[in-house]
Amino acid sequence: PFETMASKTGTPAEEAYLLRVQNPQLAEQIKRLLRNQEAAPGKIELRFKSDREGTFICGDKSFPASVRSLPCVTEVWKSYDDENLVKGLDVGQVVLVRDEDAEAPPAGEARDGVAPVMRDARKRHFRKLPEMSPELVERVETELIEIVNHGAPKGWTFEDIEEEWVEGKDGEEGHWKIISRNQY
Repeated sequence: PFETMASKTGTPAEEAYLLRVQNPQLAEQIKRLLRNQEAAPGKIELRFKSDREGTFICGDKSFPASVRSLPCVTEVWKSYDDENLVKGLDVGQVVLVRDEDAEAPPAGEARDGVAPVMRDARKRHFRKLPEMSPELVERVETELIEIVNHGAPKGWTFEDIEEEWVEGKDGEEGHWKIISRNQY
């Protein structure tokens, strides 16, 4: 799942990983390590048993990890001068690190996005597509192509009517008056 551009092209590329850690003590330890406030407790590794399941190793402790797709792609921005932002790359997956006794997340897509507003995003923000038969979709597509290329489908006529509003005389109610009428 983490095939990098460098592995495809041989050129160095920036990589970003979204790591969501369930254990609060481990999360704090990783934050301190990334801020150089603490020495590394040995090795920090992510080993995969399959495409989506693996083990996160931090020192002498290991935790089960799963890769899941995010409900939407998230942009990563950075700043070189603390004033201007530059888009770095897009992240579409998250590595979920959990405790040994915790249940593995459902396969497929992660339930939550990155920010609190994207909690349970697929259910709250994205509507389900209606069930439609492929024959109906194909028929409607064909009719739309015919309308665009040749005008109205068989048995139908389109009328283009141009009207203008005419004010009534002496306080009478106004009405619409047909100016031109074209049939297609």
